[in-house]
Amino acid sequence: MSEHPVEKAVAGVIRTYELMDRVRTRQDLVIRDDQFDEEALRDAVAYAARRRIRLSLLDTGRFGPAALEDLARGGARLLTSDEARPRADEWGVLAKACRKGGTHLSVFWKGLLPGAEAAAGPTLQDLEDLLAAGVDFHVSDRDHPRDAAILAGLAASAKKGKAAFVVYHIGPLIDALAALAGERAWVHFADGGIADRPGEALAVEIAKAAAGAGSRAVVHIENGLPLALLEALWAAGAALLFQTPPSDDRSLLRPVERRALRRRLPARAYYLATAFLP
Repeated sequence: MSEHPVEKAVAGVIRTYELMDRVRTRQDLVIRDDQFDEEALRDAVAYAARRRIRLSLLDTGRFGPAALEDLARGGARLLTSDEARPRADEWGVLAKACRKGGTHLSVFWKGLLPGAEAAAGPTLQDLEDLLAAGVDFHVSDRDHPRDAAILAGLAASAKKGKAAFVVYHIGPLIDALAALAGERAWVHFADGGIADRPGEALAVEIAKAAAGAGSRAVVHIENGLPLALLEALWAAGAALLFQTPPSDDRSLLRPVERRALRRRLPARAYYLATAFLP
């Protein structure tokens, strides 16, 4: 049986108060656009803007461009994807709205990257133009292999537009990551990808290239690395994200773990959270 209209109204009010409470008690909040109605989201965005609380809205495709524009102009940072919003012209409009609101549009690319013969969706030129205009871009090779030359061109465009270009690499490290890091890409990889001595040297090289260009290599510590390598990565400028349980206070690793907490990543350097590699 469906809810009575009065019950639905009360439930809506309760959910709105819950949303406002979440905004009040957290300094960095990501909200899905399908969790609350548009009016509640607009109120939350306005409140967050007044209190200078960073609020990011995850676009699932629920709202039309006009509603998202309004929220972006109000101060919401927008997180979308090629699946939720595949039209490049909409990205351009939303990016302008974000700039007016003092935030950024972040796009996570899930599908195949366009080539010279792309039949539908944004073309490679569209992507380069949008990144050069300041749209942040996140891409993983978990589901699809990525062409190094295409990534390099996109990274160069993002660098030109002072956009964040974020790469998530799954598996053993490859030389192309150092070149991307040199183009100011944020390069995420797990410690499991460092399989041998050459891999260790390449990890440090990637970290140095990123730090020199103004970004960072982001190493997700899921299994553990030798202390000497952790120290070398830190000295090279890498951000170390420990997913392992904290070491004992007497362990030589404990000072490294504590130090790693001080090297915080800006919100634009990861998509949604740092606890996993997408």
